[in-house]
Amino acid sequence: MTRKLFNWAVQRGILEASPVTGIKPLLAEPTRDRVLTDDEIRWFWLACDKVGYPFGSMATLLLLTGQRRNEVAGMTWGELDHDKALWRIPGGRTKNDEAHEVPLSGAALAAIASLPRVKSDKGYLFTTNGETHISGYSRAKAVIDHAVLEVARGEVGGVTEIPRWTFHDLRRTAVSGMARLGISLPVIEKVVNHSSGSFAGIVGVYQRHSFADEKRTALDAWANFVLSLIEGRPANVVQLRAAQP
Repeated sequence: MTRKLFNWAVQRGILEASPVTGIKPLLAEPTRDRVLTDDEIRWFWLACDKVGYPFGSMATLLLLTGQRRNEVAGMTWGELDHDKALWRIPGGRTKNDEAHEVPLSGAALAAIASLPRVKSDKGYLFTTNGETHISGYSRAKAVIDHAVLEVARGEVGGVTEIPRWTFHDLRRTAVSGMARLGISLPVIEKVVNHSSGSFAGIVGVYQRHSFADEKRTALDAWANFVLSLIEGRPANVVQLRAAQP
């Protein structure tokens, strides 16, 4: 965190150079690998229903779309194309500054359709004052955590705690879930707008296929799997695998 702060100051001309440049951290930062289990996904979904708008609704879309927290929280009605079931995120709102199109599954569209329309000149979906999109994520996460535990206790006797997870882990859960369903890695990277990995370097320069259809198939498959957990029905994983190119 300190290193990021100094780098930010250098980028904005506040400092000429970072005082921590060249200093190695005492301990390597641990790599997070938290992925919600199937039970946790179900508990989370039901908890978000209880918490409701705005944070419960926002968190549900985090899971369904696999996009970043600030991208979902800052979503506007103007970014949505309901006719094409598409969410277009402008480059200024993505981590890599590249415009990104997210196909919306039926579940995602239903979640959006259920949102109240709060008057906002900027058209925010998730806002409490109409002027800015929601923030205060730590407090909201604590509320969701409490609701998740309540749901879990109601289903399984003896559950007293759930391992810590973050909003970003919902993105990782979506990525892992799509891989579990047989979606290829390049398609998953396109879904979550990764510019590294399969599309790093010269590959990214010459690979201009949009993967629009493949992304839609992937997110539809993921939403179907999530809903199968909520509804207690089997997901047709074999059919999903066969549908991949």
